[in-house]
Amino acid sequence: MELEQVRADTELFQWLNKQTDLNSYQVDLVDGFIFMLKKINQHESIRMINEKELHPRFWRSHDRTFGYGLMSQKTKQKGAHLYQFYIDVAFAEGLVRRNQNRLTVTELGRAYLLRDVEEQLDVLFTYIW
Repeated sequence: MELEQVRADTELFQWLNKQTDLNSYQVDLVDGFIFMLKKINQHESIRMINEKELHPRFWRSHDRTFGYGLMSQKTKQKGAHLYQFYIDVAFAEGLVRRNQNRLTVTELGRAYLLRDVEEQLDVLFTYIW
């Protein structure tokens, strides 16, 4: 599979550095990505507001769950960099499919959810490095 262009802004790297606990092996990056895929899969489809952007309500709930504060009124970050990265990778890997204005998880996406965490993280790192 050829790697598609996935945009990873400087802000994403700065934010990830702030989130990194050097004393922990826990990696939030993969947890948030898996949470996104599982939630889309659980609901069977999620509403999109354009070609590659989920409805902000979806991300606000993600934000509350992980406590990131990326979608707060103070930051006013419509489509926060981390969340756009997640969507871009999901499309690039064929884990999700857009059907009109709805996003669904593909068979590849469901198979990805069954992989071990190291393999899941490797996929995400492929788009960062």
